Amino acid sequence: MKELLEYIAKSIVNYPDDVVIEERESVDFPGLIILTIDVNESDKGVIIGRKGRTINSIRDIVTINAIRNNKRVRVILKEDRVREEQPAQEEVDMLQDEI
Repeated sequence: MKELLEYIAKSIVNYPDDVVIEERESVDFPGLIILTIDVNESDKGVIIGRKGRTINSIRDIVTINAIRNNKRVRVILKEDRVREEQPAQEEVDMLQDEI
């Protein structure tokens, strides 16, 4: 399944060398495989697609392949680390106003 996801992702992005697929087993749900897609920042819109249609279609294809192989899989897109670590400027301004 990892190979299928990697093939699909590399086929549609502008920077295929930057595509990284991470595969790991879920801790909470035994037997569930989690596949994480990491792409170049400029390719995130291509992977997500309009209204999320592209990423949902990719998930459907990988899920169908998993069902045919008697496995369970979840496909997620890796989030921006910068956003998680640093609050947005608006949030910082609001917090300063409260103090």
